[in-house]
Amino acid sequence: MSVAPSGAVLRALLRPDLRAARTRPLLVAATAGLVVAGGPVAFSTHVEPVSAALLVRIATALGALGLAFLLDDPAARTTVVLPVTQALRRGLRMALGLLAFGLFWSASAVLARLGVAAGAREAFPVGALAMEGAALASLTLSLALLGLRHSAGGSGSVLAAPALILLLVTALLLPDRSALFPAPGAPNGGAAILRWGTLLVLALCFSGWELRERRTVHRGKGVRRT
Repeated sequence: MSVAPSGAVLRALLRPDLRAARTRPLLVAATAGLVVAGGPVAFSTHVEPVSAALLVRIATALGALGLAFLLDDPAARTTVVLPVTQALRRGLRMALGLLAFGLFWSASAVLARLGVAAGAREAFPVGALAMEGAALASLTLSLALLGLRHSAGGSGSVLAAPALILLLVTALLLPDRSALFPAPGAPNGGAAILRWGTLLVLALCFSGWELRERRTVHRGKGVRRT
């Protein structure tokens, strides 16, 4: 019968794993996103809500791209023997990554909104942009989990990064009636939020399914994973 590691043991085992996480791409992408979103404020200029929303979307895409590398683990073949489940280690990285992304996104949205003239800030679609950001971040991490499955747990970004770029390019080419990035105040804005909400739910469900604990069941001479 196995005994669950204590909290102190978990912290001691997870700390090196978190240090090994590829956070540099996320930091670089977040810095670039903040520079983009804060451009109007830095130059003391005002932009329209449409332009400000575009700046936030660019920053969001950059941040999501940085998240694509967070789950990469070159040492996956050696850390698999640790008494901490792989699901726990990956789930913790994802939770901290989403927290960091949320802080970065909030700062980007604040900077972009400050770049809009005071009288037009009410037209800045914070809620819609937040839904886009949450969906993109969750979708990127779910793609990274899928990439880990097909790379022996080593490099989820091999799938997540190009898939995210393909998704963004496809979204930009969609017709207006199916647009994922409508202009602020556009009549199809509600439908776009619904689409992003659906993508968010699907990404979270897939991530939960992928992180579920897999048990090894012995049957005769064979071994089956469930």
